[in-house]
Amino acid sequence: MRLQSRDRRSTPLGVSLLLLFLAPGCEEPRHVNTKLNAPSAPAPAPATEPASASEVVQPREILGQRTTDIRNADDELKKGAQVATTKITAKDPITLPGNAYVTIIGRTSILQIEHAMNLYKATNDRFPKDFAEFNTEIIKANNLALPKLPYYQEYGYDEKEHKLIVLEYPDRKEALQKQDDAKYGR
Repeated sequence: MRLQSRDRRSTPLGVSLLLLFLAPGCEEPRHVNTKLNAPSAPAPAPATEPASASEVVQPREILGQRTTDIRNADDELKKGAQVATTKITAKDPITLPGNAYVTIIGRTSILQIEHAMNLYKATNDRFPKDFAEFNTEIIKANNLALPKLPYYQEYGYDEKEHKLIVLEYPDRKEALQKQDDAKYGR
């Protein structure tokens, strides 16, 4: 019986010693956001001829970013924008997750605005009369910030249908594709 009581006392001591030896490994430095902290090194020269300043496409960060930039869909459609699909169109496993993410955030944003519009209609017995009222009474009044879309897409408000749509700019998308093709040698 004396052996059992001795084993019970040594177990916490053994576990404590084990944790003491393993704990320093948990304190290793993390390399999160090293781009922000590290001094920037000069970028290597591109293999192809650089594009002029007007042709350089600057994609934007979208993960975890929010925006309140919603444009008048009628004006943007006249400038060459197209209504983007809210369906996943990628077929290959490389681009499928990115395409799914962009499609899903666009669709959830549309549903979020649709809900706010239904609440507005229930309260006022009408939809907002124009884009300015939509911006003031729906977006600003509810403090809505939508997930950012890629460089070649923007949110638009369709005054006739009283709904949010995702606008896609084919020229921006093509310019981004050309820049990526040149960058990666495709």
